[in-house]
Amino acid sequence: LKPNGANVLVTEENKKEYVHLVCQMRMTGAIRKQLAAFLEGFYEIIPKRLISIFTEQELELLISGLPTIDIDDLKANTEYHKYQGNSIQIQWFWRALRSFDQADRAKFLQFVTGTSKVPLQGFAALEGMNGIQKFQI
Repeated sequence: LKPNGANVLVTEENKKEYVHLVCQMRMTGAIRKQLAAFLEGFYEIIPKRLISIFTEQELELLISGLPTIDIDDLKANTEYHKYQGNSIQIQWFWRALRSFDQADRAKFLQFVTGTSKVPLQGFAALEGMNGIQKFQI
């Protein structure tokens, strides 16, 4: 992970650095060659200077387009905690969400899930940290 790293003990003082290096290796280091080849081809089509003006969310929308977010599908795949589906607050929530246009629905989805795209199989395939899980309120 770093020069002479095999001889460095992980301690309370350096554990943050260790976790950072492990995450970096697993997320990018293991696929560095493939990522470099992808970026080289991508930047041939769209120059890096043009891409750098967009945020990740804006770039995702430019590449993927605006998602169609089916509120009925989301509602059918929602679990309620400390509320019931017929609670007035929940009714207000669904009414408000239905009033959003697709762009605002995409922003909402980005906020609550980390992505503005609906899973290909619909909200029944929504993934959380530990695999598929329902949307939760």
